[in-house]
Amino acid sequence: MSVDRKKLEALLKWYIQEIGKDLIAVIVVNREGLVIEAISGKSSEKTVDEEIVGGVSALVEPVLTRITKEFSSGAFGTGTFDTEDYRLIFCEAGPDAVFVTVLDAVAMIDPVFPYAYLTAEKIARVFDGRTVSPVIPKIVSTKDSQLIERKKDTLQKIKIQSGEYAYKLILGGEGGVGKTSMVHRFVEDTFQTDYKSTIGTSIMKKECLFEGLSSKVRFVIWDLAGQAQFKRVRMSYVENAEAGLLIYDVTRKETLDNLENWHKEIITASPTISLILVGNKIDLTEKRQVSTEEGQGLALKLGLTYIETSAKTGENINDAFKMLALQIIKRFVVTEEV
Repeated sequence: MSVDRKKLEALLKWYIQEIGKDLIAVIVVNREGLVIEAISGKSSEKTVDEEIVGGVSALVEPVLTRITKEFSSGAFGTGTFDTEDYRLIFCEAGPDAVFVTVLDAVAMIDPVFPYAYLTAEKIARVFDGRTVSPVIPKIVSTKDSQLIERKKDTLQKIKIQSGEYAYKLILGGEGGVGKTSMVHRFVEDTFQTDYKSTIGTSIMKKECLFEGLSSKVRFVIWDLAGQAQFKRVRMSYVENAEAGLLIYDVTRKETLDNLENWHKEIITASPTISLILVGNKIDLTEKRQVSTEEGQGLALKLGLTYIETSAKTGENINDAFKMLALQIIKRFVVTEEV
């Protein structure tokens, strides 16, 4: 099995950076439990070679044996296992591999599992030889309660309470930032350079599948006109929206500056909406006016998850919508002992 190890290593290092101090190590193993790649957490005092990889068979082999049986039926997906010293998250990473996150015994799994799930999906793409960005965006959690309890020596399957959800999703931002292009890239995987400006709103539908969680999210996507003259009619479209992307153009700083007004407008109409901030058109590197740090700064100010995309190349488009869907449905996470 040929794997691009440079891509895999870059992805795992980004994941380590996002998880932070509670991370001991990340390990990618095949279905028999043989280690393909392993990296220690940057703040860990343990060495991954001697303690984690050296003892990985004794640590996870019994669990992997049980998980492999579940995988064979395509029914496991994502699960946890706690020992005296560690908390382990196992994620199916395509047909060939299992992604194992090793956390400190006192760590909370709830804020980590969405990162682990997204990373496992990217690992599957690396194994398939598909294009994949190593970027793991910072996911802002609005829920502090702990749903995934620590249960020593117990294998728990992570799943969603219901198998299917439908949400109204809006795209907000100034005219010309690429909202329509993003929708078409996500829904149809196409890109055109001559989209007409949206008048009022345009509506499309698309499903996000979460096979590892036995769940799917159906988005009814409302692409809102960004021009000022449509503001009055726009408010009626925003009402009752449950999810949204706030989008700016990284080559036009004024589109970032105006997003706070968009945020206020949307929150006023739909106070409980889940939003993420998106910097689009990152393929235009020579024309870029807004740095990643500036985008992250606004996201931090507004309390939003942040990601950068290119509708032209397709980079991170699916990740943006899937990340939003996961941010919404993770409130319905439950565990089941296996």
